[in-house]
Parts: sequence; C-alpha cells; structure tokens
Amino acid sequence: MDNASLERKVTDESNYDNAKKTCKKKCPYAVKCCRTNPHHFKEFDHPHLDALLEKGEPLELPPDYPRDKQVVEKQLEVLRDLRLLKLKPMTERLEENRPYNLFFTTIPDAPQTYNQKNSITFINLLCPSLGELKCSLQINFIVNIEWLMKQYAKAGQEKKPLTILYGYEDPDMKTYTQLVLPNVTEHHVQLKGPIGIHHSKVGIYVYSDNSLRVVVSTANLYYDDWNLFCNGLWISPLCPALPEHSPHKAGESPTNFKSTLLSYLQQYNLPILKTGLTMLNVLILVIVFLITSVPGRHRETVAKPVHCHLHSVGELLSDHCVLPAKTTPTSKSPLSWSVLAQSSSIGSFGKNPTEWLRSTLLRSLASHKDCRLPANSDATLSIIYPTRDNVLGSYYGPEGGGCLPYSKSVDEKQKWLKDYLYQWKADDTNRSRAMPHTKTYCRISPCTTKLAWFLITSSNISKSAWGMGINKVGTTNVPSYEVGVLFLPKYFGETYFQIKDAADNTKLFPFIYDIPLTPYKNTDEPWCN
Repeated sequence: MDNASLERKVTDESNYDNAKKTCKKKCPYAVKCCRTNPHHFKEFDHPHLDALLEKGEPLELPPDYPRDKQVVEKQLEVLRDLRLLKLKPMTERLEENRPYNLFFTTIPDAPQTYNQKNSITFINLLCPSLGELKCSLQINFIVNIEWLMKQYAKAGQEKKPLTILYGYEDPDMKTYTQLVLPNVTEHHVQLKGPIGIHHSKVGIYVYSDNSLRVVVSTANLYYDDWNLFCNGLWISPLCPALPEHSPHKAGESPTNFKSTLLSYLQQYNLPILKTGLTMLNVLILVIVFLITSVPGRHRETVAKPVHCHLHSVGELLSDHCVLPAKTTPTSKSPLSWSVLAQSSSIGSFGKNPTEWLRSTLLRSLASHKDCRLPANSDATLSIIYPTRDNVLGSYYGPEGGGCLPYSKSVDEKQKWLKDYLYQWKADDTNRSRAMPHTKTYCRISPCTTKLAWFLITSSNISKSAWGMGINKVGTTNVPSYEVGVLFLPKYFGETYFQIKDAADNTKLFPFIYDIPLTPYKNTDEPWCN
C-alpha cells in the first residue's frame, strides 16, 4: 500500500472512529506528521495511522514512507492508548470483572489480548470515568519518570500532585523532577542490607471527592513491563470518603485491609507520606487481604499486622483455608491439592529442598485449617518458570528473558530444583510467547478446576522476598519490601474459586497460565541470566 492509499484509508468498523470523525479535523501534515504529543491526537484525526493500527503487528511501512519507523511506533502507541480510554470506560471494565477485579497487562504483539475483558494498560488506571483525579502515590521498584509522566499526560493528568517512592536508583530522577516536574515529589528508598530491595508495586489514586482506589501490581513503571512482559494487577473498588474526624479505626474492611495498608505506609517513616496517610480516611470496601513485607526481624503471632509474607500467608491459610478431608478410602486427601508457585526470578535455596523451599516456604503455602504451619510438608509443589526454549521462542528472543534474572551460578548449585519446574505456557490467554513478570501462588484441586486460595504479589520465590529461615521462636529476617493481595474463597461467598468448568451462575476466577501444567523435558533447562 502506497502513501496516498494509506492516507485515504479510514476505517469505519469501530464506533470510536465514527465518533471522532464528527468532532476532529484531519491533521494538516497527514503522513508527514511527526507529533507524539497526546494532546495533538486528541485534537486532530490521522487516518493513515488508523489504517496502520487496524493492520496490526508487525508494523510494515513502504520504502518511501516520509517518517522514521520509530516515530510511527510512538504515534501508534499514543493512539492505541487513547482508543483504550475512549472505547470502554474503566468503570465498565471493573463492573465486568467483579468481584475479583484481577487484570493482566495487554501485549501489543498479541492483539487478541486487547479484546480480553480483563486486559488493560496503565493508561486505563487514569481513565476519567474512575473519577476526577486529585493526587496519586506510586510505590515501586523501577520507575522511568519520563514514561510515567507520558501516561499521565495521555489522560490529561500530568499536572496533578504525584508522590513517588522507588527502589532502583536513577541518578537523573531528582534533577529531572526538580527542573521539569514541580508537581512531583520523589524519594529513593535505600536499604541497609546487601540483598534486600524496595520491590513493592502499589498505586493509590485519590479523587476530588476524597474517595480513592488502591492498585497492587507486579509491574514496574516503565515501558517494557506494560508492553513486552506479562504482568498482573488487582484494582480495589472505589473507597468513599468518611466524614472528617471519623474515628481512626472507622471504615475498616473485614480483612483488616485498611489497618494493614496504614501500618505498611507508616513503616517508611517519611515526612512526604504524612499527607498520604491522612487520605486513608475512607470506607475500605475490600474483601482481599493485603500481604506486606518490610525489612527487619518479624515474629509470628506477636502483633498484627505482621509485615512478613511467610508469617502472614501461613497464618491466614491456617485460619481460613479449608481443604476436603479424607473421609473414605477412595476420597482425596488434602495433600492431593497441589501448591503452584510462579515467579519471574528464583533465589538460592541451598543444597537440597529441605533447607528452605520445603521447610520454610512450603511451611507457609501448605498451611490449612487442619494442618497449621507444617514442617517439611508432603504437599506437592510445582514451580512455573520459563525454559530456555520458552524464552528463545518468545516475541523478543533472548531479550524476552530480560525480566527473568535467575543466576546461572545459583542454578548450577541447585540442580535438584529441576524436579519441581514446569514450562511457561499460556495459550488460553494468548501469552505463551510473552514472558511472565507476574508472581502468583495458589493451591489447586486434583481435578485442576478449583483453587483453595490465590495470591498475586511482588514477591519472587526467594528468601529476600519471603523471609529467611524461621528460628525456634518463630522469628525470621526479611530483607525486602514486598506487597501482594491474597484471595480467600470464604470472603467471596464461595467454597472454592472455579477456574474452569464453571456452572452458569459461577464466575470464573481469572487465571493466566495453562492448566494442566507442562513439565520440563529432559533436555530443558531454566532460563538463566
């Protein structure tokens, strides 16, 4: 298709395109347009870009095209995001995804993901339908400030007050914000320990009526995590403001979400968060549990909340997880329910499974009401982590492994781990060739249709994220900041979460990878950097 044809081709297949033709003028520069500012695309129509967007990936331009391919790719990204804002308000998406509100990031190289009801981009979090944004707080590991502010600009929110806490040091962050972004306050969270990192990924969005939403995510705030890799996020319902001077404990949820979040934010002990703490004067309409970790030594059952994944998950499952009891010789026992762990990185566990993986991590994950904190549980543990072939066959080849920082030297010391490993395969969600940056944990029924619980978190399978070994008095050392949310069926009025074969009156729980699992072949090796 030549340039003239591209310029003339205007799609009439979507309501979005039909609507915008009536209120926009065509860009006077046509195919020669080099603008990438979202405000320009809100004002002017670009039929040639509409045509390219309809063709999908890969992007192919005629040899004599007047604009560089990189410029066109940026223009298409802006246009794609603006379409997402216009086509379906985010409030409708939230309604469609009730009660779980669990979403996964879209993958541009897998266009099918744009049509999935629980696929979104970052720009959706700023959709005007959610409310008039007053201010926001972003807590994360890696933050690309230029990319982040472009997302706010696409939604017209770039001037609103924004506070950022981040873990990965960016020497230019402070200079850039001071010179260019007077509305942005930032703080680099530095840790004293050698292995800990500030790895939490949380967004808090406050609206003009002082209501708010909380987002807990697995994604860093930069282009790759929201476009190249699979990430997941939970979005809270709208939490309305309480009357001024309401009691401190007012508005609490049945899962103590509010007090856990408030306590977590207080652990930073930062003056810039004082305003953020006052904004939590809301009614928390949340039925998931907030799971947090902060650096330090933590003892189980001493104080609530406990900012340690090992302790929090283990105690909650011990209190609330119900597995079928073996009542007849032919009925299944609780041990027939397998623990599944999926992450984007794997830590150093020791010379054998009992040094930490089974004695410590599985002590937490295998807990249930009839088996509290089992030592070296016999429960089956399966770890989903991409093979070398998974990565090489991904959309980006070896670069697709950029989100999978498992060390080759560590892998050489724990070859026994291969007995626990399963391939990354996500055909059902069209994401097999997009490598996973998600971190999810669950317990699945023998028939592979039900879950006893589900956790999505920033915590990889590592001592740094979950906690070191637990001593005789129940104390462990936690090196890192981490945050996740735990779904327990009883709080959703269910016995178990159904992930397939649901009855008409049961909503399926969103699941990202394929079940049953695909084992490693004898020749397979885990991807290592």
